Formats: sequence, C-alpha cells, structure tokens
Amino acid sequence: MLKKEAKTILSTQNGMNPYRGCEDGGFRDARFTDSRRKNDPGEPEAKINAAELLEMTLRRKRSKCMIAAGGMCDPYPPEEEELRLMRNCLEVIDRYGYGVTIQTRSPLLLRDLDLLKSINRKSRCIVLVTLAAAEESLREKLEPGACSTAERIRLLNSLKEAGIPTVVRLTPLLPMINDTAENLRALMEACVGAGIYGIQTYGLSFMYRVSERERFYSALEERFPGMKEKYLETFGQGNELVSPAKEELTKLIHRTCGNYHIEDDAGRIFTWLHAFVDREAGEQLSLFDLQGTDWGQ
Repeated sequence: MLKKEAKTILSTQNGMNPYRGCEDGGFRDARFTDSRRKNDPGEPEAKINAAELLEMTLRRKRSKCMIAAGGMCDPYPPEEEELRLMRNCLEVIDRYGYGVTIQTRSPLLLRDLDLLKSINRKSRCIVLVTLAAAEESLREKLEPGACSTAERIRLLNSLKEAGIPTVVRLTPLLPMINDTAENLRALMEACVGAGIYGIQTYGLSFMYRVSERERFYSALEERFPGMKEKYLETFGQGNELVSPAKEELTKLIHRTCGNYHIEDDAGRIFTWLHAFVDREAGEQLSLFDLQGTDWGQ
C-alpha cells in the first residue's frame, strides 16, 4: 500500500476516507466505489496525514455534524492495524465533539470500541455493516478475501452489547445468485438477533459501472459458470441488475422488519444517519425537527 500525504480529507458532504482504493477482489456495487479509480484502480493508498488534515478542517467548521467514514473504501483494511489512521481520526472526532457513521466489514473496528463509546456518549456513533450471503462458500465467491459472514454477525452483536447502533446493508446482491428467500431469511434472522436499527436493500439490485462491464462479466462467468448468458438474456445491456424476485423478497423483508421493529424505509434511515446530536449540550434532534432538512448525499 502506497503512503501519501493528502491535500484534503473531508468531502463537501462530510465524507472521510483515510484509505483509497482498497479492494478485496469481490463484486463491488458501483454505488459504494470510488468513481475516480474506475479506469485505473492502481495501488491502494494510505493518507498518512489524515488525522492532521481532519483536525485542521474540524477546527474551522462553523457547526458540528456527522462525519461519514468508509463510504468509498473500508476504513479498516489490514494495514490499519499498524498504521492506525482511522483510530487517529476517531480521536480527533471525539476530541472535537462530532458524530460519526462508519461503514466497515472488519472486526478490527472493535479495537477502537473505547473511542466509539466515547463519541456515542457525546454525540452519535453508528456502524454500517454489509451482509451478502449466509452460506460461507457463496460468500467467498461474492467477496473473496473479505471476512466471513459469521465474523460480521459477531461484530454486530458486540456492538449491540456496547450500545452502539447499527445498520445492515444487503450488498452485493446478485440476481439469481444470492437473491433467494432462503438466504435473506437467514441474514434477517441474524439481524434480528443483533438488534440492528435498520436495513438497506437498494431496491434489491446490483449496479456496475459501464466502464467495468467487461471486468464484471469476466468475474461473473469465472465464479458462476453459465450466469453471464442468463444475465445478458435477462438484463440486456443494462448495468443496474434488479432481482427478478424483487416483489416477493421486498414483502419478506418488510414483514420481518415490521415484526421486529427494524426500520426499512430508505428515507427515514437516511435522515437518521445524518442527524447530529449534541448530548453534552442537552440537545436531542427528533425526526420531526429534521423534516424538510437537506442533508446532502
């Protein structure tokens, strides 16, 4: 992994990525990848001055907010154990009283549980975890090199015990592969047990970038022989692949969420994720307070 000094660390929408271009060889939905690297992924990078940049940026901000970590790249790659860039950034966020949402699949996040708890006491800390397949051999084909589903479920349960709220993202969801009622029932059962706040399904679809079409179909045919032909027959040249079982599966997820008080409305989850709370000042923003507020994307 290359070590570079970055010029900026926080996007205009308060997104933060201490690392860039981390890949595990899995199917990555285009909604969660860095479009700047679509043609030349290059070698993954570590922004070694991330914490210093973040501190300078937060010191100048006029109002506090939620910082979104890991939107384009997991902030806990294996190198984080040594480099500690994400931990250093969390220390800055905690020191300045901001909130944070973290998207990761790595149990290494639990190393920083002390900081997550501290941030959550002062403001809000929310962790988003992706789940794709309950059966491990299928999960390995979808996400080779990534941690197992069992490890992620243990992560969710550990966060529940620590009082850190969580959201699960069902991705990557490939039509006619892991979009089955059996698979989703098993994942939902784990979500119920882990007491998650919400679940995001993204229309039960998968999207790849047009520029990555050849790479996508090559990996698809290699790992799921014969599926390329089925996809071309079903989806043609489209790059958003919607599950043929969408209606049935949507009802299954909605019914389960309703029975166990899990939020599955995309708009309400979005609002909740972006709602900053200053607990030390005694200010609690309700969803009613947030109605009509433009939080950006």
